[in-house]
Amino acid sequence: MSDDTVTGPEAETVMGPHRFRNNQRMVPAGEAAWKLAGDHGMLDIRVDATNGQNRLRDVRTGHEFLNLSSCSYLGLNSHPTVVEAGVAALREEQITGLAMAEFRIRLEAAHRLEEELAGLFGGPVLPSISCGVTSAAVLPLLASGHLTDSEPLVMVFDRFAHFSMNFVKPVVADETMVLTSPHNDMQFLEDVCRKYPRVAYVCEGAYSTGGLADLEGIKSLQEKYGMYVYLDDSHALSTQGPNGEGYARSVFRELDERTMIVASTAKAFGSTGGIAMLGSSSVFDFLYRSGPMGWSQGMRTGAIGTTLGSIAVHRSPELGVRQRQLAENIAIFDRRMKGRDVRGTGSHIKFVTVGENEKAVRLSTELYRRGYYCSAMFFPVVPRGRAGVRLMLRGDMTTAMTEDFVTVLEDVLDDVLDGPA
Repeated sequence: MSDDTVTGPEAETVMGPHRFRNNQRMVPAGEAAWKLAGDHGMLDIRVDATNGQNRLRDVRTGHEFLNLSSCSYLGLNSHPTVVEAGVAALREEQITGLAMAEFRIRLEAAHRLEEELAGLFGGPVLPSISCGVTSAAVLPLLASGHLTDSEPLVMVFDRFAHFSMNFVKPVVADETMVLTSPHNDMQFLEDVCRKYPRVAYVCEGAYSTGGLADLEGIKSLQEKYGMYVYLDDSHALSTQGPNGEGYARSVFRELDERTMIVASTAKAFGSTGGIAMLGSSSVFDFLYRSGPMGWSQGMRTGAIGTTLGSIAVHRSPELGVRQRQLAENIAIFDRRMKGRDVRGTGSHIKFVTVGENEKAVRLSTELYRRGYYCSAMFFPVVPRGRAGVRLMLRGDMTTAMTEDFVTVLEDVLDDVLDGPA
């Protein structure tokens, strides 16, 4: 996220361009970093995945490696039940999709999917083609008050909220005041709630570059001030909870009309698309026909099938087995990397900070040479001078795989940090 973003209550008085984004500054910085990664051969790696994420093979060089940049945190994207359910759905329906707005006509399988999701997560669930589409549809309507009392809400975005939410800030700002909160700053948020009677907070559960939301603090402010909470739990869905409810539902157990949890089903869930867990069924049909949700890009038949297949896995003992293995892998990593400059303690998403872009690319390149792919990350995704490598632990990695990886990471990291800038 750009450091040009205006934060604080004074943001309401700022006029002119670059209030919420600055392509003139961010694009050149990002392109320079991507060129550096490309020059080191860390982009456009083409693989076959017949042996799963733990053994990808570069089809051009034959190099085999374990993928630690996958968001499939439980490995369900290669689970036979999920894959076969997608194939079966296509064979049964004999159509890839209706290619029209689903609130007009939708496959009976899509309706069954809604019912199955509602049963799994304990309330109304709205599916879509992606979590980003859900945010683009919902956030402007939330801002204008059409999901609450028809009066606009002051929209407070956490500084580290995902790009898919920050992307719609200019649209949201056409409806209401938009503020940017320092990350997990409950005092800032409470100050806004005291000043304005209607506030919505937009944040993540498990952040994409490491770290967790202060759910207890957020819940406390909601109870005290009636604050609306829009929480993207994409990176935690399925990773915890008896039915894979995710991190957010560990505190927001019972949703109400002041809470919405959205999530991608293309990550740990192992399918594709997105969902919105609603605290009230009253807005269900309204959202189905709103903005991007009402366009012609409904869920494709294969996606409906793989999502139903994943639900079946979520209802089986295997979900708990993979969740426990993921938790063990997290504990191993946290124990062995304690004292290092690593963000994401307790989370399956880790960010190892090394400082300059060149060091981040060097770390990523050397890990790849040793058999592990981890993504180098730079400004504007992370602050300037805080570049590093992001890695994702998974529940389909064995304990031995995790131990071996951390051993290599420690060795390579020391070489990079002790070497030239």
